[in-house]
Amino acid sequence: MLTTAQIMTTDVVTISSTATIQDAIELLVRRRISGLPVIGPTGQLVGIITEFALLAMAYDQDLQDDPIERHMTRDVITVDSSDSISRATDLFILHRVRRLPVVEGGRLVGLLSRHDILNALISERAPVCTA
Repeated sequence: MLTTAQIMTTDVVTISSTATIQDAIELLVRRRISGLPVIGPTGQLVGIITEFALLAMAYDQDLQDDPIERHMTRDVITVDSSDSISRATDLFILHRVRRLPVVEGGRLVGLLSRHDILNALISERAPVCTA
């Protein structure tokens, strides 16, 4: 059985908890992504900020300079790098999230998307060519 570590993305775009709402919006737009794991001062995962949450703040000029830590989701659903992809799939379905941070000892080591799981399932079932 595949583990989350085998199919996760390891080159994860993150943002500091002290960065501003404006910084997060600019980073999401520039990198064409829909969410950012938020990293605390000692490198631990402390939250997540999503495109959806930022959209609600985009027009409020009074919030643009607020630090992300005031608006991020703190109760982040995560998976361990050794978890099976079936456990991750269950979490995607149950919580209807787009991404799951992959952690080891509270530190972010990767990011798993619904696409990653579907791709792994297709690859696992692909016929082997022997030509």
